[in-house]
Amino acid sequence: MKTADAIWMCLPEGLDELFEMVRFERTEQSYDIWLDEKKKLSDEDYRNPNIVARGYTDYVTIQDYPMRGRPVFLHMRKNKWWDKQTNEIFSYNLELPNEEGTRLSAEFVAFFNMKVETTALSIKHIAQMHCVNGKYFADLYRNKLSGYAEWCKNELCCGFYFNGANIGPYMSLDETCLSNGEVWTFLTNKDGHGGRGTLAAAIPGTKSDEIISILVGAMGKSLRRRVREVTCDLSPSMMLIAAEVFYNAHVVNDRFHVQQVYNEAVDEIRVDIRRKLIAEDNSRDKSEPPVTYSNGETMRQILARSKHTLMMAQNKWTDTQRHRANILFKYYPILKAAYSLAMELRKIFNAKISPTKAMGRMNKWYEKVMALGNNNFRSVIKTFRNHAPTILNYFRRRATNASAEAFNSKVKIFRSQMRGVRDRDFFIFRLVKLYA
Repeated sequence: MKTADAIWMCLPEGLDELFEMVRFERTEQSYDIWLDEKKKLSDEDYRNPNIVARGYTDYVTIQDYPMRGRPVFLHMRKNKWWDKQTNEIFSYNLELPNEEGTRLSAEFVAFFNMKVETTALSIKHIAQMHCVNGKYFADLYRNKLSGYAEWCKNELCCGFYFNGANIGPYMSLDETCLSNGEVWTFLTNKDGHGGRGTLAAAIPGTKSDEIISILVGAMGKSLRRRVREVTCDLSPSMMLIAAEVFYNAHVVNDRFHVQQVYNEAVDEIRVDIRRKLIAEDNSRDKSEPPVTYSNGETMRQILARSKHTLMMAQNKWTDTQRHRANILFKYYPILKAAYSLAMELRKIFNAKISPTKAMGRMNKWYEKVMALGNNNFRSVIKTFRNHAPTILNYFRRRATNASAEAFNSKVKIFRSQMRGVRDRDFFIFRLVKLYA
């Protein structure tokens, strides 16, 4: 195969019928290909003896797909023809392969649009990965290719985004901070599995009355009745929104947020003990060395390094963590008892039982927690009992808010890729393209 034939295979289809390759140059920076229009007259002009060739137009440079990590530039020019009878110089109206209003080939632009709408990276980064000036393509995409201005008028005109097509039977509700403390509420569909079809609504703020008004106004009763289950954290605002908007659905508190409430109370005990030790250590004679234990650490160090150990199951402890926990439990039985009850709560949630049986087990667990006699747990038990119906709804389908937390994580990672949210509306537009 000739070199020219191989190069034609990499260029936009059909160019070889209209142009001939007159030069090819490879440098460390790029591949440059010069193409001249073939000297072909139309049937009518061919029969006209007054039409003669008059050189070429100036070159037009179009960037195409990169090859082997280098940009490819097509330098193209058309024939000029002179009509001796009318003294008119003209060229044929050939369609060049560039996207209208750009210096990129149409196929390359279509590829970029697909990448931008399926990849959670900044547009500049995507462009630079394909050897295109990042700032140029970012501006081009935002202002011309994406349809962003039209979307703002039609979809974000009221200050929020809603897509009824993404409302399904199993939804999640959560809030996410976009930038500078600006919090948005996201309604997501579990059946979207974190991809397209996931994002159903994005609403600024977390005020329950405003969000309820927006969602009720955006959805008819038939659409709201379609939802059978909504998961959320223990936020009173999120729970009220879920209950008021989706009146036909079971509201479920995420089990991991429930367990976190208890784990935080256990950690408060650890922190209180460590504070007392710090106060005692500040008043002791500094000439005496601090007491170290069998693992070579002081009790202050053991307490400081046991935070995550007290939230993990024993079978996931390393030998170092197990040794540290045994010392801690030996000197502070309250921590051992509190940790045992944390594991018992985990077992209750792991058990495949009905809400009724779960309620019985939870009541017995409440009694054991109260028997510890620690004030840190009183508010925990009060919270659990106040939210008992929504906590126990977990045992209907064992649904969690993990999908919403995963979506929030994707939003945060995307935000970091963008190095912050400078243009909030365009950031929401990108989220919609990726996940709605």
